[in-house]
Amino acid sequence: MRLEPMQDQQRLRDYTALQVHQHLQGWRLLIATAHRAYANLLTLQLQEAQPDPPLLPQCLLAVCETCDALRAHLPAETANVLLLTEISLKDGPVLPLLQELRQREHPPCILVAMAEPLQAALARAAWRLGVNALVCSDHYGSGELVGALEAVAQQRRYRGPAFAGLLDDGGPASDALSQRELEVMPLLAQGLTNRQIAARLQIAEVTARDHVQRIMQKLQVGDRTAAAALAVRMGLVP
Repeated sequence: MRLEPMQDQQRLRDYTALQVHQHLQGWRLLIATAHRAYANLLTLQLQEAQPDPPLLPQCLLAVCETCDALRAHLPAETANVLLLTEISLKDGPVLPLLQELRQREHPPCILVAMAEPLQAALARAAWRLGVNALVCSDHYGSGELVGALEAVAQQRRYRGPAFAGLLDDGGPASDALSQRELEVMPLLAQGLTNRQIAARLQIAEVTARDHVQRIMQKLQVGDRTAAAALAVRMGLVP
């Protein structure tokens, strides 16, 4: 009797893997993750679940660890490309690249994976960019990836249950930012220096610098320009 829960879990994993494979047929898969071991495991699981003759790795375009590598492996024609990417790779966030891809005449299908704890600001930014699905990678085994693939096959957008509370309140994507950081954001977007921000808000220059650094960290961007651009897309500044 003690083995039954483990057996049920194994059956669920096997069933989920088979469903994932079935929904991947017809797509050219491109995986982007900062965790190579995870990508290798996912690839092996997909190969084990597929019938003979195997479709992978023939339909697997590449496994990328950086945005630069992802850009290099994207084919010119992306209409039947399924991009499964984490929100941030080894060389930074993928949101700027995803924005470029969404502007293509025939963009790829984009599934963005985030691990818990979820960052509300980044989740909302990705959703507003128009990605096809938002999934929580911690819930893959419970059918989250299957649900996303089923939705995109039916040309529906998908967001995992963990994202419902983050995306439904209709407010700006400001959860990850403090009130003072929200005051700094418009000034940062105007191109003001730390000294100018400090003078405008009547705070110390070192305090302004700390606010700017925390904003970049929370938004997972590498410089002030990227932070300002992302803030505009997220609705944090007019």
